Amino acid sequence: MDSATTGRSPQAVVLPVLSSIAVVVSIPPIILHWKNRNFPATALISWFLLSNTFNIINALIWPTDDVDSWWDGKGLCDVETKVMIASYVGIPGTLVCIFRSLASVLDTRRAMLVPSTSQRWRNRLMDISFCVIIPVIAMSTHILYQRSRYLILTISGCVNNFDQSWMSLVLAFIWPPIICLLAAFYCGLTLYRLHKYRSQFGDILNSANSHLNKSRFLRLFFLACVMLWTILPIQAYVVYRNLMYNLPWHPYSWSRLHGPHSPWSTILKIPMHGEVFFDRWIPVAAGYVLFILFGCCNDALRLYQSALCLLGLGKCLSGLRTLSQGTSASFTASRAKLLSSRKQSSGTGPRTTTDSTTSGTTTSSHEDIEKGPAPTREFLYDKIALGSATKVSLEPHIPFNTGNSDL
Repeated sequence: MDSATTGRSPQAVVLPVLSSIAVVVSIPPIILHWKNRNFPATALISWFLLSNTFNIINALIWPTDDVDSWWDGKGLCDVETKVMIASYVGIPGTLVCIFRSLASVLDTRRAMLVPSTSQRWRNRLMDISFCVIIPVIAMSTHILYQRSRYLILTISGCVNNFDQSWMSLVLAFIWPPIICLLAAFYCGLTLYRLHKYRSQFGDILNSANSHLNKSRFLRLFFLACVMLWTILPIQAYVVYRNLMYNLPWHPYSWSRLHGPHSPWSTILKIPMHGEVFFDRWIPVAAGYVLFILFGCCNDALRLYQSALCLLGLGKCLSGLRTLSQGTSASFTASRAKLLSSRKQSSGTGPRTTTDSTTSGTTTSSHEDIEKGPAPTREFLYDKIALGSATKVSLEPHIPFNTGNSDL
């Protein structure tokens, strides 16, 4: 038997190794975003985790071009192809939700100190729709344009096969770039508001009812930008190639695809001469970008410290403990300084502040710092919207627990 057929190519070795590392380094970011209740970011990382897991499995099962010895992939490929169909719209959908949430944090016109019940449900419905419901719909409609059961490629493994009709364009090809364009709109809106409120950026985040600070906001925004401006041109290229490959289209027919003499149950095995399908490298690169942005921050270091302490290695890692203690001490000192300055500015008696734009009178003292911010978020945004040159003083509620703070 030809050694070129039975031997492993360099890519057959490199892909599963890099994918395994990407899976490991993606675990801290997904834990951090789950703890911070950031569902879209958690869903984004989950899609890439699944894709990298498939990379590992497929490269180990079909590493060479020895087609005669290949397993037919029944069961595994049926699941993989459906998950891949869902990820084509699921990943852009998570970017829509991420950019939309970042833009809403900087929305000074519709800001609320505490979101109403209807607003919270509306945001949840938006996240669930783009991250779960739309991918499930795409997965369910795959059978309408499924030309054969699936393809098996060397190293890359399971791949979808599309019918050469207009149905593939309407249900599959066109939606990922459309969702990417919607994400690009929210990305542009976020950039516009960042530029418009750049001088009040920190004050807006402090008064917002979110789990974001400057560091988290900018890292999450940069992550989404990298993903979007990488995926958008790739999706445009994929649509172009699919159109060129499928033209001229033939009329759509359900009986031709799923009738008794249809090729639906056919499994095609295609040797790739040691080459990996280009889209298999995207989740690998995404895993390393996630680690660079969210695996090296203070939150991640404290997570590593907690995990190592559970393993009984805390005494051997005094550096991480010192860093965590130093961060907590610095945060506590800053908080004490804020309390002291508030005491000096407010004096011994209560302070009464009247806003001409409201009908009520607010009475507060330095003890109100423990209860919440003295000026409302609407008051801050009124100042920003009016373009006041006077610096707005915020008194954010600062918790003692710094476990989720990134300084």
